[in-house]
Amino acid sequence: MRIAIVGAGMTGLSCARMLADAGLEPIVFEKSRGLGGRLATRRTDALRFDHGAQFVTARGESFRRYLEQNAQPWQPEGAPEGWFAGAPSMNDLVRPLAEGLDVWFDELVAPVRDRVQWHIGEGLFDRVVSTVPVTQARNMFSGMMDPLTEVEIAPCWTLMAAFVEPTDWPDMWRAREGDLAWIGRNSAKPGRVETPESWVVHASPEWSRDHLEIEKEAAPELMLNLLREARGSLPDIVYASAHRWRYAMTTTALGRSHVASEDGSLLIGGDWCLGARVEDAWESGRAMAAAILNP
Repeated sequence: MRIAIVGAGMTGLSCARMLADAGLEPIVFEKSRGLGGRLATRRTDALRFDHGAQFVTARGESFRRYLEQNAQPWQPEGAPEGWFAGAPSMNDLVRPLAEGLDVWFDELVAPVRDRVQWHIGEGLFDRVVSTVPVTQARNMFSGMMDPLTEVEIAPCWTLMAAFVEPTDWPDMWRAREGDLAWIGRNSAKPGRVETPESWVVHASPEWSRDHLEIEKEAAPELMLNLLREARGSLPDIVYASAHRWRYAMTTTALGRSHVASEDGSLLIGGDWCLGARVEDAWESGRAMAAAILNP
């Protein structure tokens, strides 16, 4: 059975790993140059910024075991127990899943179905597992299954900044209201270089939605101003950039682990199926693998 998996984030790789461990040989197509999806890390010179997911937690036993083996505890002041982080970066969380897999990077694919098989480039596949954001899935597979209109995803603008001098701020601050949702000292996470201090700041979903289409070049200064409002004057800045996540966090989930076409040849999943947590992505991927292994 030839299986294509679109996306090398937690959903796609947890699915591919389970299939490979069962003796199958899935091919993973990833549009970017690296693994992880929103378990993302930006590297520039000596700096690293986890500009996607900031930490990971587990409710189920299988994912907890995975984190205990492949992540490190991170317990900033004020955080509840049970936070983990990939080390030395968040996308290292998925590297064990990708070991030995056939992953094709820089591949922007659009699967096409004929009467018998799926076409991706020159390849033919019996099954396709799509882990792209739900909005993209609606467009990519329009007319092939339910429109998935009930799912809602909030955007997020992210600021990555480094300062000349250290600050006296707490390692982590998050809020339920206001224009900023998260301020985190990235360099305080396990396995990170501590100097210069690196910070990751997430705007609130509301602010991000209101400013979704601003020019990328304008976003760092706008978010630095939000940081000044929250923390007062800032030390001299040695680096500042911003990243726009159009599909950052699920606000209304699908309510089941995945969806499938009538013939079972197409499966679509992601964290948005079950919630907004990395564990939801893990569970969705494994559920799709189980559906293929036990039709």
